[in-house]
Amino acid sequence: MRLFLASFAKLHDYVGIKNSFSFLKGKWVEKRNLHLTYLFLGEVATPVLLKKQLQQITYEHKRVPIQGIGFFGTPAKVLYAKAYDEEIIKLHHKILDALQKEDDKPFLPHITLCRIKELKNFEKFLQTIRKYEHKNLGFLELELHLIESHLTPKGPIYKSIHTF
Repeated sequence: MRLFLASFAKLHDYVGIKNSFSFLKGKWVEKRNLHLTYLFLGEVATPVLLKKQLQQITYEHKRVPIQGIGFFGTPAKVLYAKAYDEEIIKLHHKILDALQKEDDKPFLPHITLCRIKELKNFEKFLQTIRKYEHKNLGFLELELHLIESHLTPKGPIYKSIHTF
């Protein structure tokens, strides 16, 4: 099974955000699939040992505000919502320690909103992002889920198979 570790996000006005960026051509994440990924695990035959290792992790369960929008890439490839809290960073490191994994790239907490295919007006894109700079967009439930990802032609189907 294809697995990853994440927390789910709730946005107050996802439709409004999508409408604000309607000039973008891309693939928007379905509202029910909005999440922050701590670690992608890939194909795991049996998650029993994985669950046992992760069971040891302790963290503060709370709601983390989602504020602002950013993007990755030059040209822009991913539009994301920002979620930052020290507890997210701590949880990421605890996961790596529990699974004895190395941090192969910097961890930037984010919720992917859209995978951008085409962007014709970069200035308008930046102006729209600025409108959301200090806006409270929703919250992240700081709750660690082991999620199974099933890829289909219509998009991924995510199923939380365990909560820690």
